[in-house]
Amino acid sequence: MRIGTIKVDHVRGFADKLVGLNVEWVGTVINNDRLQEAGEAQQARGAKNLKALRRQATPRPKATKAKKATKTRTTASRPRTAARPKARTKAR
Repeated sequence: MRIGTIKVDHVRGFADKLVGLNVEWVGTVINNDRLQEAGEAQQARGAKNLKALRRQATPRPKATKAKKATKTRTTASRPRTAARPKARTKAR
């Protein structure tokens, strides 16, 4: 399901953490251990969902074929030869 441009699955992990924190806080305020444990469990579920989304969102390196190394000769790698003087011809 999608609301606007946001997928509901993406929001669910964040919402679980937020609701779990509130449940844990209420359990702490009224001194109820069961609510505190339920809040911690809900936060753990939310963290698990967010980690899974983060793993899914990271780009994976593409498999590349090993390129054959070809040796190309550049002007810097060519041996230098002495420049030959041009033969002069008499112009008549």
